[in-house]
Amino acid sequence: MMSRRVPSRGFAAGLAIVLAAAVVAATTGFLGVMPASSQAQVVQVRAAPSVPRDDPFAAFWNNVQPVDVALSAQNITRPMGGGTVAAVQLRAAHDGKRLYILSEWSDATQDAAIDTTTSFTDAAAVEFPAAGTTRIPSFCMGDPGAGVNIWHWKAAWQRDVDSGFATNRARYANMQVDLYPQDGDTTFQTGLAAGNPLSAQKHGSPVENLVAAQFGTLTNADVQDVGGVGRWKDGRWRVLFVRSLAGAEGSPSFAPGGKTNAAFAVWNGSDGQRDGIKSVSQFVDLQISGEKIVRKPSSFAPAIIAFAGIVGGLAVIAVFGVFAERRKRV
Repeated sequence: MMSRRVPSRGFAAGLAIVLAAAVVAATTGFLGVMPASSQAQVVQVRAAPSVPRDDPFAAFWNNVQPVDVALSAQNITRPMGGGTVAAVQLRAAHDGKRLYILSEWSDATQDAAIDTTTSFTDAAAVEFPAAGTTRIPSFCMGDPGAGVNIWHWKAAWQRDVDSGFATNRARYANMQVDLYPQDGDTTFQTGLAAGNPLSAQKHGSPVENLVAAQFGTLTNADVQDVGGVGRWKDGRWRVLFVRSLAGAEGSPSFAPGGKTNAAFAVWNGSDGQRDGIKSVSQFVDLQISGEKIVRKPSSFAPAIIAFAGIVGGLAVIAVFGVFAERRKRV
């Protein structure tokens, strides 16, 4: 009898792996789970019927693919420094009326009190080319030929919005003084008397809408129409910026199907960061799409996929094992 070649167990195992991978690929395709891939510096802004406006940690954002954008220290003009926050993780969406940008980063401390001369607030910002700009501005505060619009969230303002402005009398209830300015008395509070927004005791939003055309020109926009909310949880900040797609006259607009540029910044208050001492990014593309956000499958999907792959692989190995054993007996 002529001998026949029997498939080796190594061959059977290799084929089992290939078939198991095919099972996993088919299962992921069926469930709509996409494998991880490298990210280009494009933040996709897809559509959703509704987006939660008051909870940056809402489950909704688990359906939005994040994009990691690198940050570096601001070293172009004085005061230089920062750079302790290496990256921000960005997500974005729109509901046909409003633009939502979620910025997330790691921070071990929650710095929301600026009640001493050495206390500084955590903060984050998003920057866009100003309306009518025909070229990309300088990512650091723009330039005379191309201005920028900046949305600046401050943890200290968020605290004021959430809990009310804490006066010095409330902060130092047991302090003994001969003369103490009354709350709201502008005699010795010149910033409040001058209407400086940084001295304000009430804020309509924790996000300040700003414009600039180079270093030293930063000022409030005429219309304060940017909302948002920031929350710290388990060593991470999530800050949600919200504004209408159209915006006020003179503000950049974000029409579905269009594209703009955006740069990002983060301040870590416990590291003494403020003003120009910050972590900044270059401009990235913000693509406002008409595509809808696809809801991801439940958290059981990875377990189902893994189980299917293991069962499929074991089944193939068992079949080839029986086949090989029978061939040996021939």
